[in-house]
Amino acid sequence: MKPIKRISIPKQYLILLIVWAIIQSWLLLKNGIVTNLEATKYINEANHFLETRDFSAPNFYLYSTQILLIAAAIKIKAGFISVVIIQWILNLLATFMLYKLALIFLKKEWLAFLATAIFIIDIPYQHYNSYLYTESIFYSLTIIFSSYLLRIKKLNIDTISFIAIMLLLLSITRPTGILFFTATAIYLFFRFLYRITFIYKTLITVGTLIIFLAVIDQMLQTGGNFNFMLPFEKENIICGVNTTSEVSIKTIHESNSLKGIVYYIANNEEQFFRLARLKTIAFFGFTRDYYSSAHNWFLILFYYPFYLLSIVGIWKKIKQKDKSLLFMISIIILYWITTLLTCDDWHNRFILTVFPFFFLTGLAAFTRNNIKEVEN
Repeated sequence: MKPIKRISIPKQYLILLIVWAIIQSWLLLKNGIVTNLEATKYINEANHFLETRDFSAPNFYLYSTQILLIAAAIKIKAGFISVVIIQWILNLLATFMLYKLALIFLKKEWLAFLATAIFIIDIPYQHYNSYLYTESIFYSLTIIFSSYLLRIKKLNIDTISFIAIMLLLLSITRPTGILFFTATAIYLFFRFLYRITFIYKTLITVGTLIIFLAVIDQMLQTGGNFNFMLPFEKENIICGVNTTSEVSIKTIHESNSLKGIVYYIANNEEQFFRLARLKTIAFFGFTRDYYSSAHNWFLILFYYPFYLLSIVGIWKKIKQKDKSLLFMISIIILYWITTLLTCDDWHNRFILTVFPFFFLTGLAAFTRNNIKEVEN
């Protein structure tokens, strides 16, 4: 009889797992399972789906992953703790996927370990794991998808199929998941399709752009509580927080469409660019007037150094010709532009989605300059 082979877990994995378990346990004890506030919307919609086998409004299809998961928990009487456990599993998978991506991107184990450890102790990011919001699953899926995408070495039927499935899943978990289509297309185009002829490049670019704009236009018109002119009519910098009771702006009847947004920008330039400046400060700035001074200082000290480090890190990665930057920078810019066209979140959830990429580009400042092109 052969002896049973002992399973050896790398020390760095074990340390990360212990820290992760401590953080998640503390957050659950501190917050409990959060089923009020925004979670109420998804719980109510889950109950509606169980009764009617349909959503109450088309826009809920764009949040259907969370809604269906809650509905399943209610149906089988597993309790909302079952949803939290699934969110923990996905978050833990995302944590180790981030570590694998960091190993390739940063080239050093200690930097990969540090990036992952910082990710684990990013409390504003991690505390959604005990909330029945869409954020926990969406955040985890973005990391899992990004790590997979940036580590593939060639395109084939299997990789393309998995990319397509993950992009679809992202898009029905939160509406902003659609932004990953564009960032992915840009990355794949320059990473794998750079040898194709100019005419095919043009056709692929134009075709992708048309499809993306058509999908965005349809999403804008899904109805429900989507009103893309409201942030401009009420001058919302933070979503739901009116800075004016009423303002006169020029719009057209089809305001919830790409045509309506373009018309608004062209005919309300002064207001749009003034609000864009304030939204940019809110998006990248993290701090809020309604936070305590201690909370704001924590946000400044924890996040702001990565902006400064990222300037150095991005420059080094450009010199290394690392095409992963195309994806990371694209998705950050797309989230920023989306905020300019809508409003920023009350609790920084939009910038938090993409901030793991700032951890990576920031710590890239400590990599060597003379690394040749990185092969993913």
